[in-house]
Amino acid sequence: MTMPTTVLEPVPLGVIARLNARTWLAPSEGELLPVLMLTYPAPQFDEPAPDVVEATMRHVAASLGTVAAGPTVPEVGVRLTLREPDALLWFTDTAYALKIAHPHWARAVNASDRALLAVGLDELSPVASAAEVDEYREAARAAGRMHLGIARVGRPIRGVK
Repeated sequence: MTMPTTVLEPVPLGVIARLNARTWLAPSEGELLPVLMLTYPAPQFDEPAPDVVEATMRHVAASLGTVAAGPTVPEVGVRLTLREPDALLWFTDTAYALKIAHPHWARAVNASDRALLAVGLDELSPVASAAEVDEYREAARAAGRMHLGIARVGRPIRGVK
C-alpha cells in the first residue's frame, strides 16, 4: 500500500517578501553554525488573526522542509545559494528566493556549507530587541512552535525537496 502524497502549494511571493529574517552564529560541535530565523512580521497597522499567522508560517516551514523542534534536526537539502555578498534562500516549487543581505553571515555559511533554518509560527516585531528575540526563541521552542532544519549550500533543483 502506498502512502498518499501531499502536494504543497508554492509560498506566494508576497509572503516571502514580508518575512522577517534574523541571522546569528551559534556554537555547535566546536564550530560556529550560521542560523537563519524566519518569523511573521508583526504589522504596524492591521492585526492579522493568530490562525492566519500560524497557517502562513506552517506553510513556510513545510515548504522549507523544517519540522517541529525535537531531539534531532533533519537535513532539508540544498536551500541556500551564495551570491557575494549575500545568500538566497529557496522555497519548494517556486522561482522566488528570499535574499539574505547579511555579508558576515553569508561568509559563515560559505565556510560551513550549511545553516540551521528556524521558522517561528508566531509574529515577532521587526524591531524586536535581542532580549525579545531570545525570549521568543525560548518560548516558541518550549511550546513546539519553532520548526527547524539543516539547509545545505548549492544550486537547488526547482521542485526537489
